[in-house]
Amino acid sequence: MELPVTVGVDGSEASLAAADWAAREALLRGCPLRVLHALPLMPHLLPSRLAGRRPDPGALLHEVRHVLAVRYPRLETRTDEVHDIATAALVAAGEDAELLVVAARGAGGFPGLRIGSTALHLAARAGCPTVVLPVEPPGPEPREQVVVGLDARRPAEAALEFAFVAAHRHGLPLHVVHASAAGAQDDEDELLARALEPWQAAHPEVEVVADTACTGAGLALVEASAKARLLVLGRRPADPVGSLGPVGHAVLHHATCPVAVVADA
Repeated sequence: MELPVTVGVDGSEASLAAADWAAREALLRGCPLRVLHALPLMPHLLPSRLAGRRPDPGALLHEVRHVLAVRYPRLETRTDEVHDIATAALVAAGEDAELLVVAARGAGGFPGLRIGSTALHLAARAGCPTVVLPVEPPGPEPREQVVVGLDARRPAEAALEFAFVAAHRHGLPLHVVHASAAGAQDDEDELLARALEPWQAAHPEVEVVADTACTGAGLALVEASAKARLLVLGRRPADPVGSLGPVGHAVLHHATCPVAVVADA
């Protein structure tokens, strides 16, 4: 069975933008799109201020499907309502998805919040690659590269494979960012080159720009995101509750482009 790109929507403008991004990605991959909306298990227990703001789920999914059908008539799209909390529904959906897509924050949360608990939860625990889209639309700067963060001492193979394939799929160069140890620039450059050698041999069609950053990894990646169409991070195998680490948190909170988090096997 062909796995879909799955996107979570809640009626917020950010989630509808995520659905549009997911639709374009599904077309690029040649796979179907699944649009998922999680319904509260006991809506009558919601605070009245929230209950009144929730969109009608049937109307929401009908509208999303109609808009996507007009914009992308060749795309196969299906919509689903699930009675569960959003995090549980989306983690479960990720088990049968090629890619999971969410907005950094949805309808809830505090004003000015850059990323919500649902996006952080999925990035840390989803079983498939997860793309988190920033709430604010990208600025006018050219975004003609895919960026991947790399620890040259312990390369995250799944993230590297995802990044090389994404760069090829989008027809863009791959910018590899490695944070160097203090005072060891030449050694770090050589270490990075050795780590990338087998990947460049396996993907000769992808132009690679390797960059050993002297700043911290989080800062270097956030700065690189200003010119990126997509930024890719690896996620190490962690304990059962999941973990992103300080670099992952920094990037998800401050990157200005979509961020893909890819778990290592």
